[in-house]
Amino acid sequence: MQKHSTKEIVANVLAATDIVRVVGSVLELKPSGSGRFKALCPFHKEKTPSFIVNAHRQIFHCFGCGKGGDALTFLQEHDGMTFGEALRHLADRAGIQLPAYSAKDEQGAKLRTALLDFGKFAAQQYRAFLNNPDKGRIGRRYLDTRQLNATTIERFGLGYAPEGWSNLLDCAKRVNTPAQVLDQCGLFKQSERSRGKYDLFRNRLIFPIKDIAGNTVAFGGRALDDNPAKYINSPETTVYKKSRILYGLHEARDALRKEKYVLLVEGYFDLLRCFDVGIENVVASCGTALTTEQAALIRRYVPEVVILYDGDNAGIKAALKGIGVLTKAGLTVRALALPDGKDPDDYIREAGLEAFKAQIAAAQDFITFYVRMSAARAETIEGRTAIAQEIFEILHHLDDTLRIDEYLKLLARELRLNEWACRKEYTAFQKRGQERQPIRPVQQQSPAKIELKRDDIDFIAALLNEEALLAKAQATLADISLGDSPVEQVVHELLQQGSENLTQRLADETTRSLFAAAANVDCAPEHAEKVVIKRLHRLEHEALQRQDAWLQNQIREAERGNDTARMLELFTQKTQLKKKMEQVGAA
Repeated sequence: MQKHSTKEIVANVLAATDIVRVVGSVLELKPSGSGRFKALCPFHKEKTPSFIVNAHRQIFHCFGCGKGGDALTFLQEHDGMTFGEALRHLADRAGIQLPAYSAKDEQGAKLRTALLDFGKFAAQQYRAFLNNPDKGRIGRRYLDTRQLNATTIERFGLGYAPEGWSNLLDCAKRVNTPAQVLDQCGLFKQSERSRGKYDLFRNRLIFPIKDIAGNTVAFGGRALDDNPAKYINSPETTVYKKSRILYGLHEARDALRKEKYVLLVEGYFDLLRCFDVGIENVVASCGTALTTEQAALIRRYVPEVVILYDGDNAGIKAALKGIGVLTKAGLTVRALALPDGKDPDDYIREAGLEAFKAQIAAAQDFITFYVRMSAARAETIEGRTAIAQEIFEILHHLDDTLRIDEYLKLLARELRLNEWACRKEYTAFQKRGQERQPIRPVQQQSPAKIELKRDDIDFIAALLNEEALLAKAQATLADISLGDSPVEQVVHELLQQGSENLTQRLADETTRSLFAAAANVDCAPEHAEKVVIKRLHRLEHEALQRQDAWLQNQIREAERGNDTARMLELFTQKTQLKKKMEQVGAA
């Protein structure tokens, strides 16, 4: 088989990829001119769309935060994929078979791919165990009691780990699974009595856990006997970081885009029950405390969250903690405690879909929910003051003064406090906060905004839009050694190999963003010529200045070494350079 370079492979994959479909699968894109689409940026909080996808040039750019690139860049930034994972994902979508890793490729990349492949294999085996007439009987009997539709069970790939110590291990060995994968996949434990391994999951219903791209990266297991550990998850691995995963997010993406909000539940069956009755804009935290990474992940898809944790004390406490995390991420939060402490699974089965929908519609704003779920403490002055301080900590991270104003009114009313006194105390709280180390909102923990200069963008845009100006730049800069500024790096690559797949040839995020921004800017021909002529003149002058500085440094070294011949040669070059600089003129 003919070997291709990495650049050729990337070019082929990108050529077969439509970035509009890639981005449009997770963001709501609206037409915005010829071949352009606009959306709210998933990488920073904004109210007015500034995120542009360009179908003609197959790139995206946000004029708000500065991020930009091609389909590969988007998957890396949005879904947290590595470059190799993004490339393989797009190749699979396009039906392109990528070559196997070579000996020179990083071991980490090979291991990640092997672990993802084994995750898929393990999910298939657990599914086969469930469907096995003998081995899967206990699992099927339990699923019958949960009354889930077969389509839901199939969609989420539910499986079963039979009783016994090595059911999955035996299957893995039969297909010659590498020892390193067996060691690091998290599905096997090392025996303390022998050197052998045994299955982590035994006599448990299995829930495959997927990343946003649909790869099976971990598993959850529910005990079907009297094991005190009712639910366990496989441990973190190279491909599974629990703080960055939400169960069901891969399946919920289309519904999130449609509904504009997400239901956040706690358990596997809570989510499955919602999907089972047709509510698909739902994700689950699976019993773990909500993290800032998970909140940021939600913010990429929707602006609003409705928390539906279990109505018991533990569920309410988890919901109260989650409110702060989600609010800091810039999300609008409502919360709901179902009657009689029921969880969503039980409530839907007992009360029905319409009653559940009515509960969601009546979900309270987080202030009202927080206060009413803290009713026992609110009976005393000290308790009400403590609740107010806790809510102040949440409000402190909002950047919308109108929302804060309304929330303070609501807080004072719910806690039966004087509104003026409440506002005064919140102002004092803010002043105290300036004296201590602030807890930064999630969106401020992300990389700093990429600052691009407007004249740089216009210059690159003019070269991209006008072939004659690009040819003029090629002629003017033919004998010029460009510097390493972002604009000069883009110009160098543009003149060397053109604009096709240019983002993959640029060295850093700033240069990629500069190119993406310029590709989404229209430049009138009469304005473009002025911009290019002015910038070419400046680039030429700056290059001559760098050469002059280099010559001056070389002259000093020749003087220190008493090298008369070298000095004469350098002075001659400097004289010639001075004449050339006079011809070019000042920038």
